[in-house]
Amino acid sequence: MFLYILLGFLTLLGYALMKYYQFTAKYPKGPFPLPFIGNAHQFDFKHQWKSLQKLGSEQNGFYTLFSPIPFVQITDFEIIKEAFIDKGDDFVGRPDNEIIQEAFTFAPNAGVINSNGESWRENRRAAISIMRDFGMGKNLMEEQVRASVAEYIAHLDSIVDKEHADLRWPIQVMIANVINEVLFGYRYKYDDCKPLMDYVNGFSKMMEEMTDSIGLIDGRVRLSPD
Repeated sequence: MFLYILLGFLTLLGYALMKYYQFTAKYPKGPFPLPFIGNAHQFDFKHQWKSLQKLGSEQNGFYTLFSPIPFVQITDFEIIKEAFIDKGDDFVGRPDNEIIQEAFTFAPNAGVINSNGESWRENRRAAISIMRDFGMGKNLMEEQVRASVAEYIAHLDSIVDKEHADLRWPIQVMIANVINEVLFGYRYKYDDCKPLMDYVNGFSKMMEEMTDSIGLIDGRVRLSPD
């Protein structure tokens, strides 16, 4: 009796493994994944960029990682250019996110954050058209970006203790200055950006509280009464 149970278990296990590796074979070749954990044993989660850089050099810049969900990674510049510029329309889709769908949108596949397919293409075209009215793609926008980057580099040069520099706020200010210059016509100074810091911290706190208030029950998302 035990032998029959063992034989049945091994048969089911073998079938499951066969189906799993048939599934993985549909994706670009990458490091060999294990069942249930994928490539988690090969990934340094504390230094993710190092793992991606190492795997990219080993896999010629185009490969799939399984966690066990598949993620196609592109780390080669020429392949990135081909995928997102030459064949950009083939890669404009985004994965569905039920939490964002339920929490932020008023209708299925609506809004800028979570829409997909033709709806996302229309939103994207409208957003690009509006941004072009503000100077995107023109020399004016390029000059504003260059000016913001130049200020950022000058600020980095002024930091005395470069070994222990915190780049979070300098990067935030650099990006915010491009947006503010386009929309509002002013820039933050790196030594006087408290309003920006208060806004970012407040927004981050709000998002954390909103995330904590979202519960996943019976496969659907609902807001908890608290």
